Amino acid sequence: MKSGLIKSIPLERDETVTKRWYIDSSLPQVFETVSQWRQKTGLHGLILHDDNARPHRAGIVNEFLAENRVEPYRNPPYSPDLSPCDFFLFAKLKNQLRGIRFDDDNAMLNALEQAIGSLTKDDFKNCFDDWFIRMHKCIDADGQYFEKLH
Repeated sequence: MKSGLIKSIPLERDETVTKRWYIDSSLPQVFETVSQWRQKTGLHGLILHDDNARPHRAGIVNEFLAENRVEPYRNPPYSPDLSPCDFFLFAKLKNQLRGIRFDDDNAMLNALEQAIGSLTKDDFKNCFDDWFIRMHKCIDADGQYFEKLH
């Protein structure tokens, strides 16, 4: 959200993101957190933007979103330029964690949570401002892929 990360939902060891995990574990937790933040409106008017990953596009996921009255916002295919994780979050986290060696998974997860927690409202506002600029460039290019955005 413009004000910050909604919810961090770690995968269990050896688990992968599947359509079932997405609708059974991830989305319910995200929706619960959003509903708590938006007590008056809940999920009403919520638009979910993701990165076009296969589990996000599955028919069962679309049905789940429709049941919860959440509108999916579709990226044009092959447009990683439009995913905030790709152009904002991963780069920020990589810069903060670069060169650090971790003794175990828990140490890495703690460092990752601290790095995410250090992001400010201004960081997320700038991300959304940049995202809207990128979306307009995509519209101007009729949804075609383009390499440089800045």
